[in-house]
Amino acid sequence: MNNKRINKKFNKKFIFSSILLIFVSFFVNYFVASRGVFPVDTFIHFDPGYRILNGELPIKDYWIVHGLLVDYLQAIFFFIFGANWIAYLIHSSFFNSVISLFLFYFFFRYLKINLGESLFFSFLVGFLAYPVSGTPFLDLHSSYFSLFAIILIMISMIENKKDHYWFYSGILFVAAFLCKQVPASYVILVTSIFCLFYSLSKKNYKIILYYSVGGLSAVFFTIIFLLAQNVNLYDLVLQLFLFPTSIGESRYLGYELNFSSIFLNYKFIYLLLASIFFIIFYKKKINKKVFIEKKFGVFFIFFLYVLASIFHQIYTKNQIYIFFLIPTLGAFSIYFLNDSKIRKKKYLKFFIILFCLVVSLKYIKRFDLDRKFHELKGVNIGNSYNFEKFDKKFKGLYWISPYFLNPEDEISKIKKLREVITKNNQNIMLLTEYKFFSLLMNQRLNSPSRTFDDISYPKKNSKYFLKYKIFLKKLIINNEINSVLIFESKKIDNTRLEHLVFDYISSDCFKRVKISEYILKLDITNCEDLSINEKKI
Repeated sequence: MNNKRINKKFNKKFIFSSILLIFVSFFVNYFVASRGVFPVDTFIHFDPGYRILNGELPIKDYWIVHGLLVDYLQAIFFFIFGANWIAYLIHSSFFNSVISLFLFYFFFRYLKINLGESLFFSFLVGFLAYPVSGTPFLDLHSSYFSLFAIILIMISMIENKKDHYWFYSGILFVAAFLCKQVPASYVILVTSIFCLFYSLSKKNYKIILYYSVGGLSAVFFTIIFLLAQNVNLYDLVLQLFLFPTSIGESRYLGYELNFSSIFLNYKFIYLLLASIFFIIFYKKKINKKVFIEKKFGVFFIFFLYVLASIFHQIYTKNQIYIFFLIPTLGAFSIYFLNDSKIRKKKYLKFFIILFCLVVSLKYIKRFDLDRKFHELKGVNIGNSYNFEKFDKKFKGLYWISPYFLNPEDEISKIKKLREVITKNNQNIMLLTEYKFFSLLMNQRLNSPSRTFDDISYPKKNSKYFLKYKIFLKKLIINNEINSVLIFESKKIDNTRLEHLVFDYISSDCFKRVKISEYILKLDITNCEDLSINEKKI
């Protein structure tokens, strides 16, 4: 009877803790995401999600160098909650709650960490996972789908009777890849090798079967779904595999590694990893038995995930976002410490908890408060502009970006572009990093690429240059585009024009109309370059 009362009391605490965790994780991200913007990243899935709702599809109607799943997920949130800023934040905030709850309910619970410690580490994850970006971002979705897959694998290893979890992990890995090819590819590679050796060592070939069938089923469903939308499979392979691979090759060859990029940026993660290995091998000789123990096997698969994540961060040009690993590794430290033979381990446990708290607070300030991920560290966010005054669809967003000290200067330029689009009765192709005008204007603006940085689409030195040239020409001809509008956060020069347009279509095909230093209109004229058959290119 007493045990029943204890269990009932625990269940009430667990349910209350779960609700509290969901609530806090959701609103922390919601609050952080509304404080300032970095247009190229903040709105990367905003217009694409809206365009999908209106029949414009990735690969087919706009070029993607990274995955497409986040765009489709955003389309679902717009469909349910309406096409507005709030629905955009519900997407990322909901995902942040799922990450925290998944770790709390599944991961830490199966590690048999007590309720208070589990909740503590889960709260830290809620502050460090999605809030670093705040708004939906493909790298983060890819990392967290991969994390969900890894956690299911660890549960399967702990429980033994849950081999079917490998099936779900295969599906989640495909989802991670469809969000962004890396870091998912790195995690999939090391996990697949681990799966092979683990299943062979256990002589349990169901594991390989479940894992393979799950992944292949997800791939098959994706292909059928895209074919149903008349997406060309070669274009899919080109934009998701061939062209991105060429970018990766050049990046790895040209990247200069240094002590800071490899070690200093991740020093706290390395320290926690070192502490875990110390606890595991304390008063033990390193032998085969240690390496095949269930506990070490569970940690080893997570260790591979950590290494893959660090490898991705070293070679990516994005801000570092994997500091959620600090409280997660802290929980792993407690997991091993609970069964260790270390004397006075309660003091070491206290130190690990305190360490995770102090280090997490450091990164919470840097990313949640100072908004470093979106380049807002040196910006006075207190001077932000209530963007709802510009349009009610952006209720809750307080605009300030790293481009202008006075946000109203930037808003005035955005207003000017809105006026230009409103007065133009012809078909427009808009090229800008401010990816919210399609939703704002409720209008098809035919942007040919998700973004317009140096790697978004093939340049002249790429072997896929002609493919993008054909793609761009098709969009202009098939959509009967009359003019191309270019809107930039800085003055538009000839180098930028060549990168955006003239490298692919002759400048003779356009009549330039300078609207301002930040807005340029290119009226399309009759020219040979836009009438030539693509087979002759």
